[in-house]
Amino acid sequence: MKQNKLPNGSKITDGEIRKLVIARLRSFSSGRKISIGSEGEFTKDELIDRVERKDPIGNKIIEIQLSYLRSLKEGTLLSA
Repeated sequence: MKQNKLPNGSKITDGEIRKLVIARLRSFSSGRKISIGSEGEFTKDELIDRVERKDPIGNKIIEIQLSYLRSLKEGTLLSA
């Protein structure tokens, strides 16, 4: 399993990243859909399923969520 290093030198596994993303998705409002470009619209439950299955849409959601968290940490979301 792939591991990523955190700034403090500790490692986080892909499984831990998936759990983090799923927890964030569970916090989304029910009844809303999220558009993923030309792939269509998905409910939060559909996105959670995609992340769990490790399919291309699930991997894209992970990429988007990690990018958001990095931007938040670096303050680039607040500087606009």
